[in-house]
Amino acid sequence: MNARDDRRAELIAAAVGDDLDATEAAELRELASSDPTVDTDIAELRALTGTLGRRGPTEPWLELSTSPELRARVLGASPDSAWPPQRTRGPRRSAGLAAAAAIVGLVVGSGVVLGIDASRPQPEDPPAAITGPPGTLGAYEQVAFTTSMPSVDIEGGLVAHTWGTETFLDMDGVTDRGPYEVVLVDRWGTELPSGTFLGSDVTIECRMNAAVLRGDVTEIEIRGADGSLLASAQLPTT
Repeated sequence: MNARDDRRAELIAAAVGDDLDATEAAELRELASSDPTVDTDIAELRALTGTLGRRGPTEPWLELSTSPELRARVLGASPDSAWPPQRTRGPRRSAGLAAAAAIVGLVVGSGVVLGIDASRPQPEDPPAAITGPPGTLGAYEQVAFTTSMPSVDIEGGLVAHTWGTETFLDMDGVTDRGPYEVVLVDRWGTELPSGTFLGSDVTIECRMNAAVLRGDVTEIEIRGADGSLLASAQLPTT
């Protein structure tokens, strides 16, 4: 693997761990603008880390399904590969990159994970390094939700990607079991499912994805199983 591939893998690993500084975020944006597979790799690896984080200690085996394209793109980024030695990192960044590198190694391995510290929760904080107006790739866009019940409090936002739109939700007071569905509505009235979740007595943190560009999204709706509206948010057009 050449130096450019090394750097690509390093930036992807840092993005998966939400550990990019401002300079690296700008570098990643430039890379993603010419290589749309960068955002795809980040999304797949983030989804993988979320899956690992939800597994308990009583479930040591996890069967993983990885696309041949992703395996080929990150083949040289296993834990045995040398990362670029020219940067000096603090303990937090070293640990974060090591974890991300291990995940990459698991992705390109046999597809079976054994003995992973899957009980450790993965970070759910939205990215903060990239800024810009709504629709800026990788930038977190705060969204104001209107709820149908005063006991429900929802905070969240969106992140635009080349492959679609990522929704972050932080919800309290959604105690009815549900399930609930998150739907993005585009400018033509088409409804794009973004994911589902169950109610809980504790804070619910979700990260969901829909195959629609942020520039086409005009509304977010959170609906109950019967179709009733739990919350909604109107979005500015971009």
